[in-house]
Amino acid sequence: MKAPSEYRKARSRPTARSLDIKVLTEAKDFVALEGEWDELYETCPQATPFQSWAWLYSWWEHYREGYRLRLITLRDRDDLLVGLLPLMAKRGRLLLLGGLVGGDAMTPYKDVLVRKGWEEQVAEASARALKELGGWWVADLRELQPQAAAWNLFQEWDGPQTTRTSSGIDEFVLIHSNSWEELLTSVSRNLRKSARSTLRRLEKDGIRYEPAGPGDDTERAARKQVALHRELWRGRSIEPDLLTQRYEAFIVAAARRTTARGIARISEFWRDDTVIVSQFLLFDENFVGAYVIGASQEAARRYQFNTLSVWDAMNVARDKSNPYVSLMNYATEQKLRWADEVVPSYRAILGHNSASWIPYAAYHALRDRYYGLRSEAQLYAHSENAPRWVRKATDTYYTLQSYAHSEDAPRWVKKATDGYWALRHEYGYWTLRYKYDLARARREARRSSNASRPKG
Repeated sequence: MKAPSEYRKARSRPTARSLDIKVLTEAKDFVALEGEWDELYETCPQATPFQSWAWLYSWWEHYREGYRLRLITLRDRDDLLVGLLPLMAKRGRLLLLGGLVGGDAMTPYKDVLVRKGWEEQVAEASARALKELGGWWVADLRELQPQAAAWNLFQEWDGPQTTRTSSGIDEFVLIHSNSWEELLTSVSRNLRKSARSTLRRLEKDGIRYEPAGPGDDTERAARKQVALHRELWRGRSIEPDLLTQRYEAFIVAAARRTTARGIARISEFWRDDTVIVSQFLLFDENFVGAYVIGASQEAARRYQFNTLSVWDAMNVARDKSNPYVSLMNYATEQKLRWADEVVPSYRAILGHNSASWIPYAAYHALRDRYYGLRSEAQLYAHSENAPRWVRKATDTYYTLQSYAHSEDAPRWVKKATDGYWALRHEYGYWTLRYKYDLARARREARRSSNASRPKG
C-alpha cells in the first residue's frame, strides 16, 4: 500500500476517456441520485458505509445549515456514473460531506467514490472539475485513510498541495478479528481479567443479546441508543450537539437507511424487558466499526461497557468474515488497551492559488505537530516499551480522572473537579462557546420534553 507522500511520483497514463462533469447544488439533486449512488457505492473497493448515500444524505438532511452543496458527478458517454465527489463549501473552503460539527468528527473514513477500473480517468477529470469550480480557495479533505481513492485526485493536482497526518484523537484503532480468546491473550492481564468478569456477569444476570429488527424497530432502537449514550455520559463532559433533537433525528435516519441496506445494525443487551446497553455498528467487507455505544448508569457500573463494545463488534466481524474491528477514531486510553494497530488518518490540503493556501497550510502544520507530539507521548505510555512505573503512573492518572466523574465520587470531589475545569477555561473562547451551545441544547431538550407531555 502506498503512503500518501508517494502519490506525487510521476507515472505514465493512458489517454483519458471523455467524461461528462456536472456540479449539483440542490438537495433535490441529492435525493435523485439515490439509486445511482447506491450502485456506484457497490462497485468502489475503497468505499466504507460512510460514503453511502444512506449515511451522507442523512447527515446533509440534518446538518446542512451554513454549508453549500457541491456534488461533482462524472459520467461516461453512456451516462454511467463512474465517479462522485461528495463536497460542500463553507467560507471559501471545500470539505468532504459529513464534516465537523461542534468539533465532533461525525463522519470518519471520508473519501470520494470511484468505480473500479476508472481510477485514473476520474482523478484527471476531478482535478479539472475543481480547477473550473469557483467559490473556493482551499480544499481541505480530512479523515482520509492511506488507501483512500482521493489520493489519486491529489496526485493529479498541479496546484499548491500538502498532506498532513491527523494524529491524536483522529487516529483509528483497529483489532484483528480473531477469536475472543485470542484477543484476550494479547491484552494486559488486568484487562483480560475484567473482560472475562464482565461476560460472566452478563451470563449470570440472564442478559439477552440480539440485534434490533428492521423497520419501526430500528427507529425505536436508534432512539433508545441515543438516550443510553446520553445517560452514559451524564455528569461528564459531552459534546453539546449530542443532546439536541437534531442529533437524535440524524441517528434515527442514518440507522433506518443503513440497516435497510445491510451495512449497519444496532446491537442491544436486554435485561428482562429493558435495554440496558446499545451499540450502533456499521460495516463493509473490510471492517466492522463500533460507531457509538450507550449504557444505563447501572449497567455502566456493573459491566465494563468498552468490553461489551469490543465483544459485540468481534462477534459481528467473525460472522461476516471481516478482517478487522474498528473502534473508529478518537484513540483514547480505553481503546488503545485493545489495539492491534493504530492507523493515522490524513488530510490533503489543495489550494486554488499560493496566496491563500500558504497561510492555511502553515497554520495546520503547526497545529497538527502539537497533536502529533501529544499522541506519541500517549502511545508510548501504553506501550510495552514504556517502563513499568510510567505505565503504572499512567493507569493511576486515568483511574483518578475517571473517578472524579463517577457516581461513587464524593460530592466535594465532583465540585472541585468542575471548579478546576471552570478556572482552566475561564477565558477561553471555545469554553464560552461550549457553555452557550450546551445551555441552548438543554433548553431545546426541555422544550421538547414539555411539548410531548399531555395537556390538562
